[in-house]
Amino acid sequence: MGGLSQSVRAVVVSPAMVQQRASDLVKSGQRVLVLRARPQWNGGDVKVGDHSVRVIPAVSQLAILDAYASLGPDDYAVILTDRPAKDLGEAVLARAYKQQVEMPDEWQAVPRLFQGAREVSHDLRRLDWAATALLDHQPVGGWPRSPDVAVTDRHAIGALLGQVTGLGATVEIDGAVLLSSLGRRDLRSTWASADESLRRHLIAWAEDEYGAPAAFALKVAQRQEHVTPLAVGLALDVLWPEDGTAPGPEQVAARVRVERFVDGRTVSVEEAKAVARVAKATVLRVGAEDSPEVAIALQQAEALLGDLEWPAGAERSTVLRPGYRARVRRLAEALTSEEGVEDALVAVHEHRLGRTSPAPEMAVRLHRWLTVPEAVLVGLADDLQTQMSDGAWVDAALGALWSGSDDPVVSDAYRTLVGKARLRRHSRDEAAAGRLSSALTVGPPARLSDAPIGVERVLSDVVDPWRKGGALLVVLDGLSSSIGTSLAGEVARAGLVEHVPDASAKRVGAVAVLPSLTSISRTSLFCGEVREGGADDEKKGLATAFPGSLVFHKNDLRAKSGEALPAAVAEAVNNPKVPVVGVVINAIDDAVHKNDTSALSWSVDQLTPLRSLLDAAVATRRTVIITSDHGHVVERDTEALSMPRADARWRSGGVAPRAGEVEVSGARVVAPEGSAILLWREDAHFGPRRAGYHGGASLAEITVPVLVFQPATALDKIPPGWMQAPPQVPTWWNEPLVSRAAAPIRTEGTAKKKRKPSRPVINDEDALFSVDIPAAPSETSSRFDVVDALLASKAYADQRAMAGRRALPDAEVAAFLRVVLEREGRAHKDTVAAAARIAAPEVGKVFAAVKRLINVEGFEVLRLDSDGVTYRIDEALLREQFELGGR
Repeated sequence: MGGLSQSVRAVVVSPAMVQQRASDLVKSGQRVLVLRARPQWNGGDVKVGDHSVRVIPAVSQLAILDAYASLGPDDYAVILTDRPAKDLGEAVLARAYKQQVEMPDEWQAVPRLFQGAREVSHDLRRLDWAATALLDHQPVGGWPRSPDVAVTDRHAIGALLGQVTGLGATVEIDGAVLLSSLGRRDLRSTWASADESLRRHLIAWAEDEYGAPAAFALKVAQRQEHVTPLAVGLALDVLWPEDGTAPGPEQVAARVRVERFVDGRTVSVEEAKAVARVAKATVLRVGAEDSPEVAIALQQAEALLGDLEWPAGAERSTVLRPGYRARVRRLAEALTSEEGVEDALVAVHEHRLGRTSPAPEMAVRLHRWLTVPEAVLVGLADDLQTQMSDGAWVDAALGALWSGSDDPVVSDAYRTLVGKARLRRHSRDEAAAGRLSSALTVGPPARLSDAPIGVERVLSDVVDPWRKGGALLVVLDGLSSSIGTSLAGEVARAGLVEHVPDASAKRVGAVAVLPSLTSISRTSLFCGEVREGGADDEKKGLATAFPGSLVFHKNDLRAKSGEALPAAVAEAVNNPKVPVVGVVINAIDDAVHKNDTSALSWSVDQLTPLRSLLDAAVATRRTVIITSDHGHVVERDTEALSMPRADARWRSGGVAPRAGEVEVSGARVVAPEGSAILLWREDAHFGPRRAGYHGGASLAEITVPVLVFQPATALDKIPPGWMQAPPQVPTWWNEPLVSRAAAPIRTEGTAKKKRKPSRPVINDEDALFSVDIPAAPSETSSRFDVVDALLASKAYADQRAMAGRRALPDAEVAAFLRVVLEREGRAHKDTVAAAARIAAPEVGKVFAAVKRLINVEGFEVLRLDSDGVTYRIDEALLREQFELGGR
């Protein structure tokens, strides 16, 4: 009975176990290993390197001795017998490995499966199924090396799970990896074909080790041939939303129907939310653009919600496309009703696709702009400055919004908004044209702080102050103020720092010679006087103004193969004896005449060879001045007008000006009869239809942006009258509308320095512009001023004393704080920098310095918001920390 009992306890050993013991046998130098196991084997011989090991079942001592007799002198054999050692006798044991019957403890083999391990951890050993599984599924090349002496369950079973799912034993697994990777049908098939018992063990282990999302992915993948785990997870996101919104009847019914996709069981709220969070994070991290599995899952999730008879659920998703469409539609409805616009934009941005199109944000920006009262402008100087600091940004927003949407509700809202914005721009152009006709005399040089300049004065007023260290004058033919604003930010990221006149802290806007044509305005620019000419005149003009200077035109810019710049251009930029290098790039003007640019967004790389020129300027520490000869208007459903002696946007006299036109004459007008009639309305043109036009009198055509950039390595050579530019972005571009008491409206360009007005009255009849700017309205208020109280407090004085020489002047601290406090305790960093006249590269340093002064004992009175661009002040905490009254 005892022998029978022991025979019953003998186990069936796995092929992997036999393979492992056969390997031990060959390494030992002995020939026979007797293994206590059920005498069952159908696997044939086992290969160990170049050796073949016979596996022989033997039910008795006699059977083993017969097996011995059958072995040749070089043969190896593993004998499987269920007989205990006492039944076998010395004749069997004498020839056996270690002269004993080996017990099939599979755990003894496990450490040898993992290089670097000598034992098995307690956590791994407690998984009674793991040893057999690790032996049975050992990959070619073995399991990955163990980082610990005792191989852990996380290392071993994680590798096993990767192997069984087809991901591979070396893949780092977590819930996100399983959700996304099991989107592949071949991996789902591999996983589903694994032993059912092993799958159950691995699912339970994965849930304990990696959490509910990992187990969920495995459960879905083993049952669904077509639907991916990630798709089901994204459906759970709207079935059980994170905000806990009470479900409707269709949603509740869909929750029940989804069970058939998840192992046929009820999904708990906690599990659903955990899976949904990881599913969304996976989509955001991987992206549909970079992963076919994610792209398929997004489509399947949308279809799945339809199968669950709740297709409307997809519109609640922050990752599925219907959710984006629904949010943009709600934004369109808000723009139409003019209620809840900012909240609707926040909802759009919360969606995965919220930043893929600029249209929603540009629509809101235009909406903000339309709510800002128009400043009272009294001269062409104000018109040009307003175009540079405000109108250019409006034009950029209109361009981005022009393509619209394929959703009729959204396109209607956009169309209405564009119509309102164009009407307001129309009014600006009309007012500027009325002032243009009486402000075209040529006057003596004037300081940039006194008045804007004509394009013929760019050399003397802008280039000359910067030429001492070498200047690169890049003329982008047809560059409009709106394109200039978008290029400025990109140029600044190329290692160049923008500079502006310190009196205005604004970019310079020159005015084109009229009509705003290349042969007139560009020649006047290079020659420093109003005249008409061509490329040779431009080269002579710059060389006359700055002896030794060179100008390169289109044909001069054709580089040889392998060259970034033509040799002559590179040599000129590198030669310190060439004071000014002029380069004319025609890409914009060429496109205006040939291509549809209605929704085109220009970049530095589209303006070859501008990128290489900027790099060369940085290397040689040349100041870069980017300007133009004129701007242009884009073809956007313009009306074609028929008129003799007309060209694009202007015509000669003979027929009196009609509606939308203005007649100009004087020394700054170059026309056959000494006068010309220009279209100021942007929505009309003469002659054939083109992609764009110039020659007219709209602000977009006559305003010439003049942008000045200095290499960051040459900031010690700033000429008098110039400063590093604060951000030039208008407030409405970044700042959401807030409900607060209306602040006094300051006319654009009004002086901010007490020592002198930035734009004094000029009554000289020879001046280029007649400007009469009224003084800014008083901004004093009788209410308690928290900033004044702060600066007068003892606690603030103590903070200043602690900061020592690092402390900012009080005036700078006050300017910084007031901008944020006046906007209900939050303001974009560009808004703060612009209002406080802080150079764009310095705003972070100023923020840190102000924070050191007012964040007492670690309390965050002033902080940078999680978006990385918004400064916030907790006014209540500020009052408490510095013991301020007033409320």
